[in-house]
Formats: sequence, structure tokens, C-alpha cells
Amino acid sequence: MCDSGRFRSLLVGVGADVAPSTAALTDAMELALAYRAKLTVYVFAPDLLQPFPLTLGSSSIWIAQETDRLAKASAHATQTVRQLASEKGIGVSIEHAHSPFDGRYQRFIAMARLHDLTILQADQPSHTWVRPAIEHAIFNTGRPVLITPGTDRRSIGKVAIAWDGSARAARAVRDSLDFLMMADQVNIATVLDTKGSEGLKSADELSNYLTLYGVTTKIAVVANQLGDDEGEAMRLFLASEQVELLVMGAFVHSRLRQAVLGGMTRSLLDKCPVPLMMAY
Repeated sequence: MCDSGRFRSLLVGVGADVAPSTAALTDAMELALAYRAKLTVYVFAPDLLQPFPLTLGSSSIWIAQETDRLAKASAHATQTVRQLASEKGIGVSIEHAHSPFDGRYQRFIAMARLHDLTILQADQPSHTWVRPAIEHAIFNTGRPVLITPGTDRRSIGKVAIAWDGSARAARAVRDSLDFLMMADQVNIATVLDTKGSEGLKSADELSNYLTLYGVTTKIAVVANQLGDDEGEAMRLFLASEQVELLVMGAFVHSRLRQAVLGGMTRSLLDKCPVPLMMAY
């Protein structure tokens, strides 16, 4: 159990078909127990089953059917979450969409802005809401996001910081201090390409800063040829060091976020090997 008050409220987003084994949900409950934090679960509406009908009569029937389907799916998800929370001895608040035609992310974004940490699961290709929810949580809430892979979560003993000296990376470090202080080993990993890296110059300073919090670190250079996938280089490093959590700042090249996510950000979101603690 953690005495720090940094994480007092947690928000986890799940699909209407949530199962007791859903990684994001189980991780969120474990963190809620560890930090004695308030846990809120937001259930995203399922995808509409068919296109909107063209005729007035058939459209009203379709709307009623979709609304009923949402209500049943949300009730099932609520029951699943409450049962799991009861088994773990956790109090939980649950919210879900009340209409399949409401804006899908507005309420979730507003909730995330008032929670200390948002938790989402990465590898759900059958759920169209997942990737937009992750991007909204990262870029539109001002809060950190923990993105979990679908694999069983190990203890967070070995942590790596993807460090480039940017404000986003610094924010991610600040938001992850609780995890860093509990870790057995912390690596400051800087990707070094043929042009060199500004991040490497400040890695020593970051290490000195973290010692103020009792965090001992070692600096690691991740070699990468200019133009190669930085995300793949980082994945190889994570595997070689058996890292269990990666702390990193999210990067975009402009406001046209969907088209120009930064290379490492996009690559690691596409293939998430370990939990990612991200901030923007």
C-alpha cells in the first residue's frame, strides 16, 4: 500500500463487452488498492450494428433497437465491473453513455480532466473507440495516461524513461514519480541516431534531479540509424533490459494529430510491448 497522495482518483475506460480479465480494468483495480484511490469506470458505447436507415419508419425502429442494445450492453458491463470490484473489496463508480448517438468521447474527456490518472488498454483492434480514446486522453485532458498491453501485468520493478529533454518528457517524469520511487531499477534511455541527441546532454541532469526523490538511475544509449523506426529500437531495448514500464512524453508534429503523430509515439502505440506512462 502506498502512502503517497499523488494518485487519489483513477479513471479507466472499457468497452461494453468488458470481461473480468480485461487488462486495463484489472490493472486499474490493483492500482486503486495500492494507492487507496477512488476508481471510476467509463463504459464506451458499442459500435452501431448497421448504417442509418433511409426511410423514416425504419429509422425509428432502428433507433429504438440500438438504444435497447446499448442499455442491455451497459447493464451487463456494469454488473461485470461491480462483481469484480466486490471480489477485490474496491468501491467503484460507473458511468456509461445513455444514447448510442451521443458524442462518443466528450464525456470521457471531461471526466479524465478531473482524475489523476487515466488507464486504457492498447491492443483491442476490434474496438474502434480505443485508439481515438487514447489520443483524446493524451492530448486533450492535460493528465497522464497509462496504456496497458493485453498481456498479464507484471510488477513494476524495472522502469525506463524515454528521455529527449523535452517538456513533454519532463512532464511524464513528474507524473510518474510514484512509479519511479517504487521501482527497483530505473533506466534513462536516450535514442542516439547519427546526428546525436539533445536528450543525451541532459540525461545526467535528469539523473541528478531524480536523486532528490531517492531514485537511483543508470543512463542507457539506444542506438538507432537515422531514418529507422525509433519505436522498434526502443522495443528491442525494453526486451533486452526486461523493462516493465516505459515513461515517455507523447509527440506530435502539428495540430493535425491523426496524420502526424511522432514516430516513436505512433510506433509504440501501434505495438505496445509494456505498459506506457504517457504525458503531453
